[in-house]
Amino acid sequence: MNPPVEPQTSETLAHAVESLRRSDVPLTGRQILSAIPPPSRVDAGTLDRLLTEDFRVILWPPRTRSAQARYWTQRPEDVVDSLLPETLADAALTISELQRKVGNRLAGFAPAQRRALIESRVNGLAAAGKLYVHPPPKGTQPKYSAKPATADVYLARLRKELDALAAKLAPAGITREQILDALRAERPADDLAQRIVEFLKTKPGGIGLGQLREELGFAKIAFDAAVISLYRQRRVYLDQHDYPLGLNEAAKNELVSDGDGNYFVVIGLRDSDDESVL
Repeated sequence: MNPPVEPQTSETLAHAVESLRRSDVPLTGRQILSAIPPPSRVDAGTLDRLLTEDFRVILWPPRTRSAQARYWTQRPEDVVDSLLPETLADAALTISELQRKVGNRLAGFAPAQRRALIESRVNGLAAAGKLYVHPPPKGTQPKYSAKPATADVYLARLRKELDALAAKLAPAGITREQILDALRAERPADDLAQRIVEFLKTKPGGIGLGQLREELGFAKIAFDAAVISLYRQRRVYLDQHDYPLGLNEAAKNELVSDGDGNYFVVIGLRDSDDESVL
């Protein structure tokens, strides 16, 4: 009688890895052995050793404490990365909601591990521009989606404030439509900055900031932001007020502040932008 032929471990491992690649879920050693042809089967201990030593195989935790360890060719991170875009294709969900939706594919991981894994992958995909972060209109948790947010979700508070402003200005003859028209007329910050630069080319000696704003007819908040942006780009110089602590709030409001306690009174072009009209 011929002795049994020992299976070649390379063949055993090849069958095991192939069964893991074809599987949609992690498999236990017993499940893997059942997929290996009998001539290539080994005992459970040998299979576990072969799998843990192979770089292609990822160890997954058992589904329960009494269950067997599981193996797969996919990392938990890769599984979550593939599930998130599909789950968020037509929905905006918080991390807690995603944990309930995606967490069942991470059975065996502790709840804290599942949350940390999902949160880290969501943040990574958002940083890569593959997911959108939707600020919470209510509550404290942001939501995530594969689609950008819609403005309507955030307009409830703005509508109330607009209604209150319209009611306040109605005795002055200002209508809601006029307020909306004024908002539509606001120019982008870059456009405002360029108009300031073009105007300053006609004022080689500089000009008072209050006079400049009056000449251009800009709203103060937009004007101040454009001035500070030009200053930080080193395209203009600004002269500071000598003693802003001596000013009352009304006087300070006529100046431009950088938010760090500095108040500016005069603006002029730096040499690189100064091509004065002769």
